[in-house]
Amino acid sequence: MAITAATLGRTELQGEPGWLSDRRRAALATYERLPMPSKTDEEWRRTDVSGFDVSAYSELEHREGLKLDAGRLPAGVILKPLREAASENRELVEPRLFSLIGSDRDRFNALHAAFFTGGTFLYVPDGVVIEEPILGRHLSHAGGNFVLPHTLIVAGRGARFHYLDEYIGDDSEESGYRSGSAEIYLGEGSEVGYVSVQKWGRNAWHFADQRAQLQKDSTLRLFDVTLGARFSKTRVEASLVGPGADAELKAIYLASGEQFFDFHTLQDHQVGNTRSDLLFKGALQDVARTVYAGLIKIEKGAARSDAYQANRNLVLSDHAKATSIPMLEIDNNDVRCTHGATVGPIDPQHMFYLRSRGIPEATARRMLVQGFFGDVLDRIPFEHARTLIEAELETRLG
Repeated sequence: MAITAATLGRTELQGEPGWLSDRRRAALATYERLPMPSKTDEEWRRTDVSGFDVSAYSELEHREGLKLDAGRLPAGVILKPLREAASENRELVEPRLFSLIGSDRDRFNALHAAFFTGGTFLYVPDGVVIEEPILGRHLSHAGGNFVLPHTLIVAGRGARFHYLDEYIGDDSEESGYRSGSAEIYLGEGSEVGYVSVQKWGRNAWHFADQRAQLQKDSTLRLFDVTLGARFSKTRVEASLVGPGADAELKAIYLASGEQFFDFHTLQDHQVGNTRSDLLFKGALQDVARTVYAGLIKIEKGAARSDAYQANRNLVLSDHAKATSIPMLEIDNNDVRCTHGATVGPIDPQHMFYLRSRGIPEATARRMLVQGFFGDVLDRIPFEHARTLIEAELETRLG
């Protein structure tokens, strides 16, 4: 499919407001202006996108479902498809949509902003607590197409809730161009649990950004799971802009076959007395490859910031490869920052212990991988997501 204004016209549904159509056209112009990322760019130095041909995908598709009846939501909560919210709740959507995830960051962000094909808008007013998790499902029923959902979440002061985005390819071998991006705004004193589970087909190309902005005394517990796609690049970024803000960023990934997963994280402490805690854990088998690059950024006025970053990789094959690059950028001396990374195989003593007790090798291996993920799984912010993710891991580990 040639990416043209005519293609964009087919993306715009009847009734889409003019401001959103204008924003799409501006993003398309940005896409046409920007070059493809190359290995001379630091973020893309270890990530090869030369095999990605956007013209190979000819149709736009998106089906989604929201699992929590509007009638059961507290008064004032808005939960609806993003396209509807753009028309009906312009004052909430227009100033925020693609403000955290700018279309000018690279060509893929611009393409997503121009052609996003669905998604969800959630607004929870000041002081409102939602006990039951909100479940969003983004479905693909065919390959060779675009599926580009976008989630926009706004939490008012003191609001508390949990949200799950699940990205599902019906055909486990389907190809296509996929995304799964989310912008999360946390008001003062709010508490948000956000979980993303990516299960696109194993031949898909997946590009996603999950970015949150945390105001004073707000708490974010973000959990990212990557299982699908032949190529997946995910950015997870938190901007702590109010004192007392607390971001917990966790992820697990399981790569097999020829899968390639790339993760870029940012813990941006813009003011003092803020905290962030990041732990990404992955297991690799066959000839899979992963790249992790994470940055803790402490800005000049961010005294008494506390930041932790760790990436742990379990390599289950002699031919799998994990690359880990933790980084610090600190402009204030009155801080506490810790980072680290590990890449290694299963401990042979652990395997020997299990085998010596009569446990078959395949079973012992599965038990050790599940144990490796255990401390992260325990941090999933709500039970429904934890049960779903544990079942997915068990299926994929055999």
